[in-house]
Amino acid sequence: MRVLAFDRPNFASVVIASVIVVAFALAVAIPLSGARPYGEQAVQEQIDHEDSVLCEKFGLAATTPKFADCMIDLAGLRESHLDLLRSYSWL
Repeated sequence: MRVLAFDRPNFASVVIASVIVVAFALAVAIPLSGARPYGEQAVQEQIDHEDSVLCEKFGLAATTPKFADCMIDLAGLRESHLDLLRSYSWL
């Protein structure tokens, strides 16, 4: 059996290994940090605003349980639309 031993590490292999370690660390750390993509909060606020306007248009006051049910139903409808788009690989 042969064993290879290196006197000193190859600079290129050290750089490549370092880049891989940093990329892996970022790939794990960013999702765990809870950071959201740029603009996601604004999109969520716009969706909530539009849903509120729609539920109010149906005559539901913002402080009633029916209003909360309406908001939940709209979120569920949006999720089912996304599932449908994903199932056809359009998203």
